[in-house]
Amino acid sequence: MTGHPQPATTPAQRLLETVLGVFGVGLMVTLSALLPPETRTHGPGQSMFALGFLLVAGLVGGQVAGVFRLPRLTGYLLAGVLFGPHGLGVLGHHEVKTLELINALALALIALQAGAEFTMEMLRAGWRSLAWASLTQLVVLIPGMAVGVWLARDALPFLDGAPWQAALGLALTWAAISVSKSPAATLAVVGETRAKGPLTSYAMGMVVVFDVVVLVVFSVALTGARVLMEPGATFSLKDVSALGEELVASVAAGTTLGLLVAAWLWLVNKERLLFVVVLAYGVTAFCRYFHYDTLLVFVIAGFIVQNLSRQGPALTHTVEEMSGAVMVVFFATAGAHLDIEVLRTGWKMALFMAGLRVALTYIACKAGHRLAKDDANVTRLGWTSLVSQAGVTIGLVTLAAEKLPNGLGTGLAAMGIAVVGINEIVGPVLFKASLSKAGEAGKAAPGTGPSAAH
Repeated sequence: MTGHPQPATTPAQRLLETVLGVFGVGLMVTLSALLPPETRTHGPGQSMFALGFLLVAGLVGGQVAGVFRLPRLTGYLLAGVLFGPHGLGVLGHHEVKTLELINALALALIALQAGAEFTMEMLRAGWRSLAWASLTQLVVLIPGMAVGVWLARDALPFLDGAPWQAALGLALTWAAISVSKSPAATLAVVGETRAKGPLTSYAMGMVVVFDVVVLVVFSVALTGARVLMEPGATFSLKDVSALGEELVASVAAGTTLGLLVAAWLWLVNKERLLFVVVLAYGVTAFCRYFHYDTLLVFVIAGFIVQNLSRQGPALTHTVEEMSGAVMVVFFATAGAHLDIEVLRTGWKMALFMAGLRVALTYIACKAGHRLAKDDANVTRLGWTSLVSQAGVTIGLVTLAAEKLPNGLGTGLAAMGIAVVGINEIVGPVLFKASLSKAGEAGKAAPGTGPSAAH
């Protein structure tokens, strides 16, 4: 979203725009197919084509989704699935890989905006709700998902013939991964619907909190799993302690970054878009080198700018100005990464795991809301904001595949990617419908909500 009011269009005009957009994408696909194979090199030209094509296809996919009253995000994802290497193959693996550079910018924009959405007043009003909800999520989701994997172990091919210790270790790892959420998807839906209210605040708070919580839980679970699976391995607090140090350092880095950004925005009133781009890539490289949590650093920075300076509106406006096209390509690329073959072969188990996670999330949320005495809409619909999963989850299952012995992590990663594929499509649809039911959609003034592509 750009922050500028959009001219009103009639349903007939929107439908015509959508039809013309679909025709245009079809023409691009046809022309691409007619090109000689030798022209499909892995050079800058092909990368630029991939960027432009995904941008156009994603925008058209968002328009088609809007016709069916689905989140535009769903259209972006499905466009990536359809035209990516696992779909029609208009874009190959190499082309999609080259677009991952956009991800760093998109995640920085999302995290900055998420932090800037939080005020001290919101935290004071909502800390009780977030605390109870976080506790019940951990108490219900982790044991429940672990038991689910344990009971279904005979139906998991990669656990065939594995000893009980391996099955238990893998169950604990998957349970920890299951508590992860998707800040990107949640904030994109909030931005598209221009939502504001108790449900919106709860959703944004939970996805940001669990971005940190899941790292700690996953680290402990993975260490315990390796103890169960590897002969002679012992549980060590060293890894957990190192993670704690990294999180504290990330908070300190985010605080410093926030103060520097506020000072820059106060002193310099030009080239702010360029400043944010340089900031996004520079800080991302810095965080990777020192193993800091990149999202946490940017969230803290946005929070500091909003609450300890008067530059919050300037930061929000700058982020929103550049977020539209970036978010389209980001989510379309995420869709292109979804492996349809993995989902096709393991859809029954993936559907079971996704359904079990949703059921446990619902139970946990209901318990947490009652304990916190939350707003009626939050109590009734809060669970829908926690269904989406995306890049964070894929990163965790990929790490598990590398760390778990005997190839068991590879099977877990395949199942995890299939589950993410389901949650990535279903979650935003549920959350958008809930924001409308709660009467919060459209309550934020144009240019004040979290950035999202329109």
